[in-house]
Amino acid sequence: MEVQYSAIAAKLKAMHADFLTDEDFEELLSKTSVGEICSYLKSTKGYSEILADVDEREAHRGAIEILIVQNLVDEYVRLYNFLDHSKREFMQFWFMRHELEFLKHEIRYIYMHEARSGNDFDKSRFEAFFNTHTKINREIMRNATSLADCAEACKGTPYYRALQRAVNLNADFFSMGMMLDAMYYEGVWKTINLRFDKSQRELIKKHMGTKIDMLNMMWIYRGKKYFNFANEIIFTYLLPVRYRLSEEVFKQMVNSQTVDEMVEIARGTVYGGLFDGIEKGTFVEENYNRITYRLAKNIFVNHPDSMAAVYEYLTLREIEIKKIVTIIEGIRYSQNPDSIREHITIK
Repeated sequence: MEVQYSAIAAKLKAMHADFLTDEDFEELLSKTSVGEICSYLKSTKGYSEILADVDEREAHRGAIEILIVQNLVDEYVRLYNFLDHSKREFMQFWFMRHELEFLKHEIRYIYMHEARSGNDFDKSRFEAFFNTHTKINREIMRNATSLADCAEACKGTPYYRALQRAVNLNADFFSMGMMLDAMYYEGVWKTINLRFDKSQRELIKKHMGTKIDMLNMMWIYRGKKYFNFANEIIFTYLLPVRYRLSEEVFKQMVNSQTVDEMVEIARGTVYGGLFDGIEKGTFVEENYNRITYRLAKNIFVNHPDSMAAVYEYLTLREIEIKKIVTIIEGIRYSQNPDSIREHITIK
């Protein structure tokens, strides 16, 4: 084991000790107001300091989420600074996902011809990430009125070429987003192959490859079920990476005559669980989240002395935040706890 991996394994173990337990989530589900949820979180080791200055009598969802997202970013920065240069290069892809979210959020206003929202929550949520080391010119981006302006704001970043291509092709919002996603995952895959030895490479590919395979399957499913896209359009926007599924299997799914036929083919693969319960109303996105969570937990627990464990730690923290926010939203709108439980992964 590398000395650095040994040290970071100990660091991650200590940080993970502050995570909420299944029992904590059950307690949160029993609360009847955002204030009660805030009060309980303040009683836990992981969130007592983060929420110390929040008055639970006046707490609201946005304020809580901004603070816990800021803590997530602080953890990312601490881990990033702990790593050497080659490992930092890969860690930047975690940060880039949130830059992409910001870009799509801002560019959407241009395509939809809408005035930018004055929503302080959205602004603060993204600021949490950009107070670290983004190279996006936020001043140009905030005042952008065209996709060309957005490309200008991204000069010197990995996004510039994809955005400039979208400008040249006069791409619609959907196409622009797919170009950015393809750029991102191609970059991830190339860096994995170049920067890690075989054992580390295979672990990281297990996470990223599984995610890419499932995203492609979800895209095929949505393209057929909700948009009735032609097969050649579906092919065009598949992410350009294959992990555990062959090109032939993807062709079979894309060329299937019906959604049911596509699902039947998918269920014959290692990712069949992605479509569990869809006949009863379960969303494939919920299955995707469950599979991602279990995979991340498995890698984190069984391979603590790896670069993959660092990435999975952040994945698990993100999932924890999403679960907290889902519960807050459910309680806020008076949903039944059992109904909320169906949308989060407990046990």
